[in-house]
Amino acid sequence: MFLAMKDTGLDPPVHRTTFGLHHFPPVMTEPQMIPGCLSQNTAPPNSSLNTAATNGNSNLDKMGTSRKQPRARVADPSKWMQNKQKQLRMEGKAYVSKRKLDGVIVTKQPRAVGPRCTSTVCKKALNRLCNEIDEDERKKVFDEFWQRMNWAQRKLYVTRQVDRDPVERSRAAGSQSRRSVSLRYHLLVDGKRKQVCKNMFLSTLGIGEWSVLNWTQRGASNRSKEKYEKFQLSPEVQQQKPTSDTACNTEEVSPEKASVPDREINSPPEPEENSKRKSRVAKPLTWKQNHQKQLRMEGKPYISKRKKDGAAVTKAQRIIGPRCNSSACRRASNRFCADFSEDTRNQLFTSFWQCMNWSQRKTYVSGLVSCDPVERTRAPWAKSRRSVSMRYHLIADGNRRQVCKKMFLSTLGIGEWSVLNWAQSSSEQDITQGDTKKQTQRRSRKASEHIFLKEFLDSLPKVSLHPSKLYLEPVFSNMSEVYRHYYNRCVEEKATPLSRQVFCAVFKRMDLGLCDPKRDQGCTFGATGSLFSGLWEDYCIERGAPGPQLQK
Repeated sequence: MFLAMKDTGLDPPVHRTTFGLHHFPPVMTEPQMIPGCLSQNTAPPNSSLNTAATNGNSNLDKMGTSRKQPRARVADPSKWMQNKQKQLRMEGKAYVSKRKLDGVIVTKQPRAVGPRCTSTVCKKALNRLCNEIDEDERKKVFDEFWQRMNWAQRKLYVTRQVDRDPVERSRAAGSQSRRSVSLRYHLLVDGKRKQVCKNMFLSTLGIGEWSVLNWTQRGASNRSKEKYEKFQLSPEVQQQKPTSDTACNTEEVSPEKASVPDREINSPPEPEENSKRKSRVAKPLTWKQNHQKQLRMEGKPYISKRKKDGAAVTKAQRIIGPRCNSSACRRASNRFCADFSEDTRNQLFTSFWQCMNWSQRKTYVSGLVSCDPVERTRAPWAKSRRSVSMRYHLIADGNRRQVCKKMFLSTLGIGEWSVLNWAQSSSEQDITQGDTKKQTQRRSRKASEHIFLKEFLDSLPKVSLHPSKLYLEPVFSNMSEVYRHYYNRCVEEKATPLSRQVFCAVFKRMDLGLCDPKRDQGCTFGATGSLFSGLWEDYCIERGAPGPQLQK
């Protein structure tokens, strides 16, 4: 039997010995050799065991089908306590913070519009438009910021409305300033970007200063990083970017479009070039200093740069003063103060401050004030401080009439110091122009003197001992004799002689020289016909030198 089982590929049964009196080993019958027995159960046929196994499996199946299996739990993050508080924080509502203060849970208050700006500095400033934004517009901006934007869009909104510029001036004179940039805040009202102060910006949007500073700094670093990456990547690499990233980015941004305002959804996407902040253009007319300067030029009230006891001084508006009522002016024959009526004075004042600029006013005053030499001094025992005598005039009906100083200053509404400074500056300028004219004449005289010197040196007889230099005939032994002869010629021609230094400089510039008899003993002079002219004989007779002798 065992051999038959081995032949069919079945293992022989293994008998386990059990200890018991009533145990009898099972009787094994020889199985029939059936071809399909390999596919059936190879265990020995035991009806009781097979029945029990079958019944047991059927019972388990019945129990499994009778009981309800528990369903798999699906996580819902929206119901988590932490995410609920986070959602409330994103919507600007009251929420419970994760941080605790002295072990106590902190409840954050809902976002609300703060008080508006009431600063007098913003009212006076030309580049601050805090007063132009009313409460309804502030409420509209607040609701749009907290109800129609998500957190990423709020960051983008803040970074676009806050400009980061280099620090123009530092107010920390003693130590180094901690400011790295100057922030300028704007609010978008009815599609227009209006600059406001920091308090107005923070209170209108209901956010903190730290958030604005952090968001703007990160936005600036991201823009610089994008600019750097764009510069590093070549056009070929940029064209080979995978389209899957674009698709993913589109899918990520598309859910956020539901919270974007309608004007942002309908508006076309801005190109990358326009996303960069445009360079600011200086507008000097809007500067506070230039505005005050313009008010001063127009004769209106302005704030002076000088301070008195640490407080700014406000200058009053220019007005016409009282007329002259002096009896001395009435009796004087050269004073015409009484001839000017109030209408004429008002017309002169208006034309002076409304129809002229500052330079024209200076010219007008200097033309009406005459600076003459002092005729007499009223302090003969001491040195007078007056350098000039000033006479004041006003124009009436096209005629220039003299008036007193008080009448002149009150009619034009200017101070005594301004008139004195402008008149003296004009007289000094006239003196300077006269001196310049004299210097020009002197230069022309100097030019004629140089021409006379050049003609004198050209008339002297010369001989060529060197290819590039001419020498005077040996009539003069040194330069002093040559200059003395030039000086006498200038006296005869009634011309002003130049100095010895200028004479030597011109003599050297013309490449002239004096002959040395010891050095040039082998040289012969007077060989040319030009040397026997009458001028040469006059030189020899005048100097007492021997005349020219012909060679044998």
